[in-house]
Amino acid sequence: MKKEDIAFLEQMIKSLEDAEVKLEEANKNKDHEKFRKTKKFMMDIQKQMDSTIQ
Repeated sequence: MKKEDIAFLEQMIKSLEDAEVKLEEANKNKDHEKFRKTKKFMMDIQKQMDSTIQ
């Protein structure tokens, strides 16, 4: 794995951690639209990470 890939993955992990906080907030506030968008964002990041690792 390239050094650039590792840096990219680190950024993606940070984005996932930030999104997790937003997801918890949306759930707590019963903001279904924000929850849905944040969940989709997290899934997109996971897909990008998967393609980088493979």
